[in-house]
Amino acid sequence: MTKITKYSIVIILLISLTSSCGLFQSVDANDPYQEDPSTPPGTIMLTEDLYIDRVPVTNLMYKEFLSNVENYWSLEKHEKLKSFPRYDVDKDSVFIPWTGNTRLLMEVTHQDPRKMITTKLSMGNYTSSPFFQWHPVVDISKEQAELYCLWRTDLANSVYAIKSKNKSQRARFPYKVKYRLPTQREVVAAQNKLEREFKLTKYQDQIYAYTGDFSLFRRMQDDQNQMTIMEIKEIAKDGVYNSLLDRKLEYYDQEELKTGFRCICEILDEDDVVALDD
Repeated sequence: MTKITKYSIVIILLISLTSSCGLFQSVDANDPYQEDPSTPPGTIMLTEDLYIDRVPVTNLMYKEFLSNVENYWSLEKHEKLKSFPRYDVDKDSVFIPWTGNTRLLMEVTHQDPRKMITTKLSMGNYTSSPFFQWHPVVDISKEQAELYCLWRTDLANSVYAIKSKNKSQRARFPYKVKYRLPTQREVVAAQNKLEREFKLTKYQDQIYAYTGDFSLFRRMQDDQNQMTIMEIKEIAKDGVYNSLLDRKLEYYDQEELKTGFRCICEILDEDDVVALDD
């Protein structure tokens, strides 16, 4: 009988959770690459060096972040990862459990799980129920969203290094990615561009109800050719905006809109990284 230790359980949990961002897919498979390794996980292309999340960050993606903060990631770990090699990295050297930060975990966790999203749904049930795992995470502060982006940057670059056994394999991935909050101007430009290309989907229906198609929100995330906007507000680098911009609301009233966020991703080359380090 195989002995399952606390350490192995944590590693299994990390691998299963990180698959929600598409980061750990095929880490141990014979083909260690995604279908398009040049595209940062979960995003759609805007320009050669700029991508945006196809959907707002989901409850499952944010739960992955919380699990990583609890089990291994911290701002100290963020600094250590800067010195890691770009390829031939053992995943056990990156995902070392029990080195997280309790205070940081408290800072990034939802503050009031008893807060009601609707008259029938609490924040705690919304964030923990399997039914809502693919729905947008809401009630997140700008500071929490920025920490999520920082962690996601570390995770993506670490997984590229884990998937690459040599310099040639590493060259198939971006030199480095940086997730951050978009500016409102970037969001407007992204939506206009993708709408012209028929790659913009507007979801204007119930978000917080136990009705409808259970797998719809999962399919939105998995559609690599569409960016989905919803009747929520989103956090930007320079303020909070209505994600539907100037489009008419069809289901929720303005005062009912909850606040979530999505990331934009920059592709950095070696010169960009050197300039940042300087």
